[in-house]
Amino acid sequence: MNQIIDVINSSKTFIITSHVAPDGDNVGSSLALTWFLRAMGKESYYVLNDSFPQNLAFLYGNEKILESSELSKQILSSEYTLIALDCGDINRLAIGKDIINTASSLINIDHHQSNNRFGDYNYVVTDASSTSELVYNLVSKIDSNLISPKIAQALYTGLVTDTGRFQYDNASISAFLMAADLLSKGADKQEVTRNIYQSDSYDYVRLSAETVSTLEKEGIFSFMILETKMLKKYGVSYEDTEDLVNYTVNLDGVELGILFKERGPKQVKVSFRSKQFINVNEIASKFDGGGHMRAAGCTINNSLQEAVAMVLNYIREYLKEHGWNH
Repeated sequence: MNQIIDVINSSKTFIITSHVAPDGDNVGSSLALTWFLRAMGKESYYVLNDSFPQNLAFLYGNEKILESSELSKQILSSEYTLIALDCGDINRLAIGKDIINTASSLINIDHHQSNNRFGDYNYVVTDASSTSELVYNLVSKIDSNLISPKIAQALYTGLVTDTGRFQYDNASISAFLMAADLLSKGADKQEVTRNIYQSDSYDYVRLSAETVSTLEKEGIFSFMILETKMLKKYGVSYEDTEDLVNYTVNLDGVELGILFKERGPKQVKVSFRSKQFINVNEIASKFDGGGHMRAAGCTINNSLQEAVAMVLNYIREYLKEHGWNH
């Protein structure tokens, strides 16, 4: 971390980015670090080539988030440091390759087990609750007095969403201590709760009901399927369906839950969740994906039918091999 602090102190311009399909930790950590660097007197730009979940609009609504094409030539022709947050693989960064390649240095801050240390400087702690916790550690060490209520709110959002409201086993003592400190610095936990967990649209709830109607259970695993035609039917954005996978793993007697989300004719996002003993990062890696021990994912470039068959066949063999097929 000390090397990263040295780079931050000596650099003037920063570009912050993260992984495709942004979630609470992605957005929360990115906004917090962007705002903190500005509070230090630095130039800082949040760049992400993707759409954002609507339930996080209370955080990013007043921030100008750029796409790669919107960065001025003046910025790109000068020296800048690129900071990649919450991303285990450089190929999953939602930013132009030219911006990656021309950066003076690349800082990689992440907590995914699958992270391959792709940065010039790496702050990767795989048992951390969230990337937001790592950003919190970093900015606290630089100058905790610069953590404003707005920054605290962003970090708290990332922490809450990546720990499943402190339900998951990554919610360690340090996560609770961080939450307490952020609340003392002005984070509004009720605003986070209202916007993320108590503001589902009527159409989203109806989509959830139809998705749950596809639920099937086999022994200790269950799965659901979300088709693009269902999204169109209810007018719900793909980005707003991240939490649907929890229905698959919240069943009594189920250890492993899987959600298949069709994103196009030949593209299926597969989300894996587990409770106690199955390492879903290991499963996702078999399909060139990754993540954490209890939450991981991958993208399969096949039809929905082929993707479902491929994954389920592997899961059945995997469970049988480990003696978990009952």
